[in-house]
Amino acid sequence: MRDTIIGEAAREVCMNADAESTNRLRDENASLRRRIAELEDSERRHLQSEAVLRDQLRFLQTLIDTIPSPVFYKDAKGRYLGCNRAFEIRLGVLKENILGKRACELFPEELASKYDAMDRELLSNPGEQMYEGKLLFADGIEHDVVITKGTFTNSRGKLAGLVGVTLDISERKRAEEALQKAHDDLENRVQQRTADLARAIEKLRKEISERLRAEEALVSSSEKLKMFAYSVAHDLKSPAIGIHGLTSLLLRNYGHVLDNRGAGYCDRILKTSENVVALVDEINAYIAAKEAPLTIEAIRVEEVFRTVREEFHERLANRKVEWLERNLAGEIRADKMSLLRIFRNLVDNALKYGGESLSRIEIECRVEEGSHIFRVHDDGAGLKSDNPSKVFGPFQRAGTSKGVEGTGLGLAIVKELVERHGGKVWVDSKEEEGTSFYISISGRL
Repeated sequence: MRDTIIGEAAREVCMNADAESTNRLRDENASLRRRIAELEDSERRHLQSEAVLRDQLRFLQTLIDTIPSPVFYKDAKGRYLGCNRAFEIRLGVLKENILGKRACELFPEELASKYDAMDRELLSNPGEQMYEGKLLFADGIEHDVVITKGTFTNSRGKLAGLVGVTLDISERKRAEEALQKAHDDLENRVQQRTADLARAIEKLRKEISERLRAEEALVSSSEKLKMFAYSVAHDLKSPAIGIHGLTSLLLRNYGHVLDNRGAGYCDRILKTSENVVALVDEINAYIAAKEAPLTIEAIRVEEVFRTVREEFHERLANRKVEWLERNLAGEIRADKMSLLRIFRNLVDNALKYGGESLSRIEIECRVEEGSHIFRVHDDGAGLKSDNPSKVFGPFQRAGTSKGVEGTGLGLAIVKELVERHGGKVWVDSKEEEGTSFYISISGRL
């Protein structure tokens, strides 16, 4: 009986042991399958990463191959790790014959030594490096280049090598040389022009001196003295202004290629021409001093024209000429006697030369760009001249003035008085369509 009990117990123990062993084996198999799955997943991710890395490397190689300038990169021992197509062309060597080699295996000894020295300096002091030089390309032509290098590190932050770019600046060098040549040529021309201008200015000074001596001989005649002023203004002031304008254009258009010396010459020319103009103005001021000074005051415009209208009332009525005024309200700062003389001369001019067809005189005023613009229009015969502005010259008379008394100074006096008020005078006229005289008076008197 006892043996039976012991046998059953032994079988139960064996059965339990088999069950535990089976469970343990089942767990180990499950764990092994999970590990295998993890390894397979890791390998799959690794393969995907390798594919991505290959794609990136292919992209980067394509990218640097599209760069027209030669690009290369080396390891920390100076061996070429890679380059672009432009670098192959620059050396005339295929990439597979470049990779893994040093400079001494690809370049002449002197040039290779220079490259190695520059590389060692950069790798000893990581950062960037730039220098200019001349390189003999595979095409047999020596090129001016700028070589720019920079160090790079690996994923652990350790110095791994350097990358370099060669920029061909031959065209820029040729442009700089051409620009320098143009600069030198321009400086020579400026020096020649300066000498010419100096001689011209000296000639002008001599001419001024001669004219001043001539002035002393003409003091007995104010009209001759005035004609002398016109001559001086024409013969001296206009060329001096021209010299000033040309020199200003030279500075504005070519100042960027002039050195300090050339710019200094131009400044001297400008100042000298300004002195000539100032000297002419002083001569004219001397002549003007013999005339009555202007008394600038606030004047009611309508009062001026009321006075003029009253003075010509009888002549207007006799000839049945209509008088029209527009926009004459307001004030103007000017010399009253000068204004009266200006408009007397213009109205008198219309009545004298308007002819039988004259029936209307119109006067109007407007303010434009800081000036008072007056228009005196008549519907008379108009001017018979291809150049109406000539009538403002002294002793110049229009074709319609034949048989009409006059000195030829009326409009010249108008022009002079208007200009003394900071304005100008001009005329618009067509034969048989009437004449319009315009004068401007500065609003800043």
